[in-house]
Amino acid sequence: RGVGPLERYLGLLLPELGSAPERPDKQALVESTRRAFHEIGRRDASVVFLDDLHRADAETLDLLDGLSVSLEDERLLVLAAYRTDQIPRGHPLRRLRAELRRANRFREVQLHSLDASHTAELVARILGKAPTRALATAVYERTEGLPFFIEELTAALASTRRLRDEGDVVDLPSAKEVPLPQTISDAVLLLTDGISEGARRALELAATAGTHADPDVLNDLVDDDDLEELIEAGLLVETLDRSAAFRHDLVREAIYRDIPWTRRRDHHRLLGERLEALGAPPGAIAEHWVAAREPRRARPMLLAAAESFFALHGYREAARALRRALEVWPEGEDEPGRLAAVERLGKCAELCGELSQAIRAYEEVAENRRAADDGKALAEAERHLASLYELQANWERALAARARAAEEFARAGLPGEAASERLAAASHLRSAGDLSAALHLITVAASEVERADRPDLSALSLALEGGVRAKLGQGRAGVELCSEGLSLALAHDLPGVAAQAYFLMADALENAPDYPAAIDAYTAAFQFCQAKDFRDAAQVCFACLSPVLMHTGQWDRAVAVCRQVLNEAQAPPVARHAAMVELGMIHALRGEAKSARRLLASALAFGRASELFPMEIHGLLGLARLDDLEGMDASAAQRATELVERCWAKEERHYSVSALRWATTFFARRGEQAQAAACAELLSSMAATGGTSETLAALAHALGEIALLENDGERAAGHFERSLDALSGLTVPHDRAEIQVRAAVALVASGKRDRGIELLVSAYRAARKLKARPLAARAVEELASLGEKVERLGRRAVADLEWGGLSRRELEVIRLLELGRTNREIGRELFLSARTIDMHVRNILAKLGCRSRLEAVRKAEELGLLEPAGG
Repeated sequence: RGVGPLERYLGLLLPELGSAPERPDKQALVESTRRAFHEIGRRDASVVFLDDLHRADAETLDLLDGLSVSLEDERLLVLAAYRTDQIPRGHPLRRLRAELRRANRFREVQLHSLDASHTAELVARILGKAPTRALATAVYERTEGLPFFIEELTAALASTRRLRDEGDVVDLPSAKEVPLPQTISDAVLLLTDGISEGARRALELAATAGTHADPDVLNDLVDDDDLEELIEAGLLVETLDRSAAFRHDLVREAIYRDIPWTRRRDHHRLLGERLEALGAPPGAIAEHWVAAREPRRARPMLLAAAESFFALHGYREAARALRRALEVWPEGEDEPGRLAAVERLGKCAELCGELSQAIRAYEEVAENRRAADDGKALAEAERHLASLYELQANWERALAARARAAEEFARAGLPGEAASERLAAASHLRSAGDLSAALHLITVAASEVERADRPDLSALSLALEGGVRAKLGQGRAGVELCSEGLSLALAHDLPGVAAQAYFLMADALENAPDYPAAIDAYTAAFQFCQAKDFRDAAQVCFACLSPVLMHTGQWDRAVAVCRQVLNEAQAPPVARHAAMVELGMIHALRGEAKSARRLLASALAFGRASELFPMEIHGLLGLARLDDLEGMDASAAQRATELVERCWAKEERHYSVSALRWATTFFARRGEQAQAAACAELLSSMAATGGTSETLAALAHALGEIALLENDGERAAGHFERSLDALSGLTVPHDRAEIQVRAAVALVASGKRDRGIELLVSAYRAARKLKARPLAARAVEELASLGEKVERLGRRAVADLEWGGLSRRELEVIRLLELGRTNREIGRELFLSARTIDMHVRNILAKLGCRSRLEAVRKAEELGLLEPAGG
């Protein structure tokens, strides 16, 4: 009661509750279990005890993890016992412990061995009399205080009359007369001395059957008198349901290991036949046939057990049963059945995350289907392989598998399935920046889409083509195609395809670029996905809003979006890393190196592994900027070179543009004309094949840098002015301010000082509004170098000028000096040696013109350097 209609799902776990659904749903099973526990806790404060948790499968442990959250407020304590020596590295229980500990929902109580006095107390409780010091010491030294061993050893000595009663105490005769058992097994086997042959046979059958001696199973196989004898001997205990069980599995293991292997096989055969007659679960029957070395009888039971586990969503256990069935499969027998089992193994392994096992299985299936010339089945196997390769981030093999699947589907007369595979591959190529290859696949799929006459594929094909064309610089055409695809999806009530089309249209508008429309489109896509309960897609759309907000100067709003995504526990990895790269970039542009680097490095690694080129290039650009800001010249140069190489290797024309513009300036400032010219050449190629206003602005900027390198200030000024003109229709304040700073240098060099100062003041104010302190400091430095009084820009401008004199690390040190930290304490906090901190302090004193640490702190406070970074 209290579980409602879901109660029947509990029948899957507890058959005594009645018949269970034929097609169990995992979520319904989980929810029925949660409600059952809720009902237990609602009635009264309760304790649920789970013994031998180290034996639980991964699916059960996953269920416990979920229940720990949903039942957190219930009057329920889950007490679990497990053996730490049975959970090696990689065991799912280790992961569960770590997750529960992080969530503060876990407390571990270590059960240590007993000391000598407690050992004596336990022996006294078992014997009913106190042991002598000699007996207590002998038991303690032999058992090392292990409670179970103490119980078994004491019981064995008592039952075999090897102890001497001395009135109020019990003693042990001389060790020379009575040798003590060496191990727990020896102590257990000592209890079997003197039992009858019938009882010994019953004991062996019970040990072979398992820890619990089910009377239904042992009925007709053993006599009741024999079971009573075993209970009296302390080898078995009577349970609440009036059956018998071993007191501990270690007792059963000791008895089982002592059975000769030939007799053991006979016992398993006898129990297998008995369980089959009783209609027991196939998994239990299979274990006996395997142990009896009866593969032909074990195989069907293992296959049936796999299906039972699969129905309960126990995919790991199902895979284990299938592997065992395949191991005992006779060579050349029932090949279609064997192949079906291999395919089922692939599915189970995929569902429980054992990707390598799943790939091996499907590769074998594909090889057999190819040999049999079964095109449709081969195509399905290749489709599975493509998905598995993608999960492993093995994109080359994934694309090859999709290509083979598409060809086989086409050969089998299934154009819709063939088109679906080509469009899936095109979608990845679009994200990877391989746009021509993506467009080719979409074009090839077009005729298949038409023949299939499927509106879902038609809508997706249109939207995907639009997204690719927009990235190739055909912004208007791309947006129109996306809009057409979206309209078709909505007209045919295809919410899944409509969600993809919404996203692709927003992305096309971003690439066009039409930033206000892109913001509206991403917002609409997010709202649509939320309304349709596409939670992962909604988070991706929301995260992708942040780069547009950042680009258009809405940095605080972008930060809020990123943090909201990162605070969403269920956000998919791609959404989380999209938020990381934008948040990291904003931190970098604001000079907040410490918080930026970790975010950018994580996003860069994910972008590379997932072949998400925009994320990769943005992460690489952010790290290059950070290296440049912190004076890490060699690393900055290496990253800048890699940026240019990656942009040359791909066809992406949006994120690459800002990266190439920055790289041109970086190389120009270092006097590296060849590298700057390579950036300009690539920008020229982009502009020639449908470049946007931002591409044209970046190209003019690059040409201005090269002109500065050639000492032609007037030509450089003209290029920079054209760059600013190209951006006149866009609100991109940070990009504009960076160009203004470089334009000012060229204008001053060409004799146009007033115009240069005007641009520097404008750049400074834009940077201050964005809290982009590195850029603000650069603008102030340029003004100061021209002899301008920066005080007229305000107190903050003076601080920015001084901040420009201090390195980022020196600024961190001065702020910790303000807190009264010693050099050693600062070193520990910044992971630097005290000697390095001493060097930074001396540099700070020299740059600020101070004689003491206290004076430097006061000067820094006057200059506003002690405000939080970005403040």
